[in-house]
Amino acid sequence: MSSSSSTSSRRATSLLPALLLGGAACLLSSRYAGLSATDSFVSVASPAVRGRTGMRGFKEDFESWRCSLTPEERKMVQNQATGEYNKKFRKSPEFSKNLPDEKLKSFANILGKFFDTEAADYKKELERKVPNYNQLLEKAGDKVMD
Repeated sequence: MSSSSSTSSRRATSLLPALLLGGAACLLSSRYAGLSATDSFVSVASPAVRGRTGMRGFKEDFESWRCSLTPEERKMVQNQATGEYNKKFRKSPEFSKNLPDEKLKSFANILGKFFDTEAADYKKELERKVPNYNQLLEKAGDKVMD
């Protein structure tokens, strides 16, 4: 039982840096794509399609979290993101470095808020899309069928 809990905790700790690296990779790619400083990889979908979601709050939270990183931490995240698919880099000790726990926890909180908001939006969309299965019966009313 202890080996399964240690395995799951190792998976959980290895998942967060992977998410962080993925976010950093998207951020870097958007920077090099010629976007301005106000644009980032987090873009809000058109209001007609998605409505008002938690994306705007996520963007603000993510920007404030990213600004809290030191230049050394930013460089480390950038190097890890660019070397994500390089086998030699993945085997190096630089790849296995992590951000401090408090920064990882704050990033996890930001992602948690985002996913909670997305789940709530998804549930609202499902409620709007549920068809009225009794509509045919209601339309027919009490008419007697031959």
